[in-house]
Amino acid sequence: MQLRALRYFSQVAKSSSLRDAADKLFVAPGAVTRQIDILEHHYGAPLIERTPRGIKLTREGEFLAQAVDATLRELDAVKERISSTQSVVSGTVRICAAESLIAAFIAPVICTFRQRYPAVSFDIDIGSAPHVAEQLISGHADVALAFYMPVSAELQVTHYCALQHKVLMAAHHPLAKKSLLTLTDLARHPLAIPPASYAVRQLLESAARRENLHFDLCYIASSLEVQKALARQGLALLILPQLNVNDTTGHEDFVAVPLADPLMGTVKVDLCLPRQRTLSMATRIFHQMLAEQIDRQNGSFQY
Repeated sequence: MQLRALRYFSQVAKSSSLRDAADKLFVAPGAVTRQIDILEHHYGAPLIERTPRGIKLTREGEFLAQAVDATLRELDAVKERISSTQSVVSGTVRICAAESLIAAFIAPVICTFRQRYPAVSFDIDIGSAPHVAEQLISGHADVALAFYMPVSAELQVTHYCALQHKVLMAAHHPLAKKSLLTLTDLARHPLAIPPASYAVRQLLESAARRENLHFDLCYIASSLEVQKALARQGLALLILPQLNVNDTTGHEDFVAVPLADPLMGTVKVDLCLPRQRTLSMATRIFHQMLAEQIDRQNGSFQY
């Protein structure tokens, strides 16, 4: 049985159709079908089921998908360890992070990393802290960076830092001339906020109960760019970490004002690794560089 068949099946397991899998593999659908046929013959059982809505794995297919993912990760790790013995750092670093931390932390470190190790590629996923933790624990990510990561025996917080929260708004917004904002100020205006699985939403709802306030959560959007677009039009306020608004506030159409609240005023950023998994040389080096970036932020943090 060829490794190609396992890689093709792994992609099929993550796709909605054979054509979708073929597109992501840059091959013809027939090539994918042939590899699936080889696997089904080898295991003596159907692995996928075709439905009007696409394909889904059979029970036997689910068993194989779990084993294949683990096997491919181990084989990739072996390949990278072999490369490291030849003084060539290569492979793929898989990152899952909060979107608002990409510009301030992930992107600058990748820039420096790629200058030193051009043979390494990156797979970047974004999401809320529960999603980030799930990706790390399941083995679909090797490094995680998010706000207030859930406690789990399967992941370890290696470094963390605190960031100041600021309220981003259009320059013509009624609150734009204030030097400091309270939660009461926020309660008087519409907010653009992510779904309930995101830390900032949870902090805001906790603050609402604590202060007996009602916030107008007029715009629920997981996309940070959507939130910024609404703020730019003067339709909403949004709450962002200080580092994330640095680039934005260079534009005349945005203003960022500090938030005066003991709990909402700052937010904790956690850098995590899986607790029991062998990491590639590229991943270990990238994690160390990202950790140094986190430590520098700790040294420069100002309330």
